[in-house]
Amino acid sequence: MNVRIRRLEKSEHEYIAYAKSLCGKATYFLYFTDGLFGAVVLCNFVEMLKSHFRAEKLELLVDENAVSIKHEEILTLLKEKAHDGG
Repeated sequence: MNVRIRRLEKSEHEYIAYAKSLCGKATYFLYFTDGLFGAVVLCNFVEMLKSHFRAEKLELLVDENAVSIKHEEILTLLKEKAHDGG
């Protein structure tokens, strides 16, 4: 299983990490910022995926291309969930 990390377009410190489920029917997203807290939540996200999918190994792939979110509402929702711990 791969976890891809991409910087948000128009930002230097905001990122999206995502992984597709093994069957391809779901995608799991994480919004985080660079820094200590972002590193902790990224680590927790990876561990959650490993545990849920019983994967022995996950590969982190950092994509150099920034990602653009077409619907600002989706980004707002991801940010709200990140800030309220949900």
